[in-house]
Amino acid sequence: MKLSDYLDESGILLDITGDSKTDILSKLVEILTHSITTLNGPQIVKTLEDRERLKTTGIGSGIAIPHCKSAEVDRVHVVIGISRAGVEFDSLDQKPAHFFFLLVAPENAGSEHLKVSAKIVRLVRDDKIRADLLELNTSKEVLEYIQQKEDPSE
Repeated sequence: MKLSDYLDESGILLDITGDSKTDILSKLVEILTHSITTLNGPQIVKTLEDRERLKTTGIGSGIAIPHCKSAEVDRVHVVIGISRAGVEFDSLDQKPAHFFFLLVAPENAGSEHLKVSAKIVRLVRDDKIRADLLELNTSKEVLEYIQQKEDPSE
């Protein structure tokens, strides 16, 4: 299983902007609803906001991994938003987030979503990879870069 197996060019938004955590969550969910037109976007945003109230998913180093489970999806979906400017996300290190990886998993996903989350963390914990991602100009470039950086044995 590779992270890129869960990604699609249409699910990568460069230059995501917003004034709040809710803005970012709404934009990420909006991207997801383009590929899953039956998805109840407002309900997913509410579920994500409820999750954020429990504990922030801004893990630090400019990374946020908002996530939830939903009966409306039949597999794990990943959407990426990248902000060169950074957005306040109540991150653990109190610094703006630049990389937003939205995960929406089925209710019965078991540990699959945790494995996907771990792959995200392994990828973007590298300072150079984060810097390189901020320099890319298209969704296609981001997807290809991620594919190049993934462990070929996975």
